[in-house]
Amino acid sequence: IIGSAGQGSILAAVVLATAAAEEGLYATQTAIYGAAMRSGVSLGDVVISDAPIDFPKPTLLDAVVIQSQEAYEGMFKDGKLKNTKEEALVIVDKDLVECTLDENTYKVVSAPIARTAAEVLGRRQVMNIVALGVFQVATSVKFDGKALISEESFLKAIEKSVPARFIDLNKKAFL
Repeated sequence: IIGSAGQGSILAAVVLATAAAEEGLYATQTAIYGAAMRSGVSLGDVVISDAPIDFPKPTLLDAVVIQSQEAYEGMFKDGKLKNTKEEALVIVDKDLVECTLDENTYKVVSAPIARTAAEVLGRRQVMNIVALGVFQVATSVKFDGKALISEESFLKAIEKSVPARFIDLNKKAFL
């Protein structure tokens, strides 16, 4: 999950890894922060497996959530995304990311993530959790109707990962 610093990419990665663990899967989560609090790229990597994980960093991505143009441009090279499998699930915010990926190469899902957070929930700050909701639904399409991680596991992960006063807002954002 990658975006500009301040977009909650790392919290989203923590929620994703926690949700995977709720499913009984193995998961690791690592983070890379931009140089400043509200500028630069922020990246939360999650490795999920049904077997023990030997190396905590992803080597070739099966899915990526891109929340900003700066993040997209940092990953984009020669018409492809760096370190990303062909046919990977790529979720982008359609209002914030001008995506030129070949949709025959990647499974691109473009959704109004930040706008939904702002207009429906009144808080753009939960765009990261809205993105996880898009991810959850998109994986159910990619994996023939069964999501990689259930809605229930994501909701439990939100309860464990988000400050108590923001749990209800984040659950609404996810749903």
